[in-house]
Amino acid sequence: MKIIKGDLVLKKDYKINDDLKVEGDIRCEGGLWDIHAGNIDAGNINAGNIDAWDIDAGNIDAGNILYYAFCIAYNDIRCKSIKGRRDNSLHRCLDGKLTIKKEAKGREMR
Repeated sequence: MKIIKGDLVLKKDYKINDDLKVEGDIRCEGGLWDIHAGNIDAGNINAGNIDAWDIDAGNIDAGNILYYAFCIAYNDIRCKSIKGRRDNSLHRCLDGKLTIKKEAKGREMR
């Protein structure tokens, strides 16, 4: 497992073939970036597309989310789409809500 103390600030796509634990937030600078990782455990995640096994976070604000078994946010999930790879996959917000963002015509989602 890769452990990052503090925040992870991405300036390009991030790929890791292992689990990722970020003791702070994950955020992307200069546009939306993609995250490809095993299991993700972080405070808040603000990214482009997320492709992971399992996700555990405070808040998630992303483009498309693809996960294996579960995607849990303690507060809110905002994304363009969210899908699990298993028939029994689940995504939940414990205290907030799931919002599917509508893409504005001719504009990039932020």
